[in-house]
Amino acid sequence: MKRAVICLTRVPIAGKTKTRLMPLLGGARCAALHTAFLQDLSQVYQSLQADLFVAYTPEDGWEQLREIFPTATAFFPQCSGGLGERMDTAIQSVLDRGYEACVLTGSDLPALKALHFERAFAALQSADLVIGPSLDGGYYLIGMKRPCPELFMNQAYGGSNVFESTCRAANKAGRTIDSVLPCGDVDTPGDLRRLWGEIEAGKVHCPHTAAFLRQLVQTMKI
Repeated sequence: MKRAVICLTRVPIAGKTKTRLMPLLGGARCAALHTAFLQDLSQVYQSLQADLFVAYTPEDGWEQLREIFPTATAFFPQCSGGLGERMDTAIQSVLDRGYEACVLTGSDLPALKALHFERAFAALQSADLVIGPSLDGGYYLIGMKRPCPELFMNQAYGGSNVFESTCRAANKAGRTIDSVLPCGDVDTPGDLRRLWGEIEAGKVHCPHTAAFLRQLVQTMKI
């Protein structure tokens, strides 16, 4: 199976990324934290038997992503529109290149492991679609073998029922869907505290993020 993964990400520019953490960390630290997330994800992507595509926004400053993802097959800007439209367009553009399976994730996922992807691609051997639930009722991963625009239509992202409503959309579209391991993303101060606790407990391996947070806790309380 010719496989691809997509990292849907913002460019880590101060003041334009991790904005919900800015009251706690400030713009520069938010950009540094996001860079650490991406560096950890890059190591995971490099361990996969799949081609990597990076879909970014905004277009300014995207060249720094080349250094973070040195093995990426291609970089391309996200289309305009809402999150659903941007995910749908990114997946369609990669599948149009002849890939038999494509898995897309976000970038706020320092706890993501190669196992999450391997389980997702394994699920796509028999299911039409695969989805990975996040801890807040949304999802961090979506994958498919052929485009399914119906998944992304009329979805209100950011709520606690996104995972369930996406599964219902898949069933309504006549597609089989399987779910894989959950994973927590990091958007809020509470998420950051949870992540730090998991790192200290040895439950999460994310060396770049861990190094940043260890330095951070020495100078401020998170």
